[in-house]
Amino acid sequence: MQQPAVDDPDEIRFHNIIGMGLDFSSMIRVFEKGSEDRLWNKLVHGTAQKIFNTQSKEEFNLAHWEFCDWGTRNIFLAERKKNKRIIKQRKLASYGQIAKTLDVTLKVAVYYSHLPDLQKYKRIMAWLNAGVDTRMMEMLSKKYPDLIRPWPSTVEEVDRASYLAIQEGVLKFINQEHGGKLLPVEFDDIYWYKLNP
Repeated sequence: MQQPAVDDPDEIRFHNIIGMGLDFSSMIRVFEKGSEDRLWNKLVHGTAQKIFNTQSKEEFNLAHWEFCDWGTRNIFLAERKKNKRIIKQRKLASYGQIAKTLDVTLKVAVYYSHLPDLQKYKRIMAWLNAGVDTRMMEMLSKKYPDLIRPWPSTVEEVDRASYLAIQEGVLKFINQEHGGKLLPVEFDDIYWYKLNP
């Protein structure tokens, strides 16, 4: 990770928040060593600023897609061994794994930390996607079995099309179960606690 200027508290805060967001996503543990640095650099030196400066949901979606597309070509899942036998091969991360990493990192940066400033935070917060995990997917699949055929059973199985359908399912669920009064980022906060007792 490139070190920020030690006398610039705002820059250090930004760098630290992005690092905390990546760790909070819980996805770093499945990626190969060195991935956190690559993700952090991509966010700090490009994607985060691009997202902070978006003026529309369409611009936000494009920046989100560009990061996820980059991640599916550059971030690998770690090889796993058990009793000296390879039980999981090294392979590129799925769209769902990269998107969840980004969604949770943005939740920490924008929703929790109000970056980049209060005016932009209020605009961007409404565009944030839900950082959906396996248990949330299972809940949504029971409610909307026809939304995706077949429903992925893990975040690793989520491609771009199913990711977009899952986000559509989140919005549908919010409208039906919460009268449209939650944001997707609030949905994943609430249902993480409800489904992970």
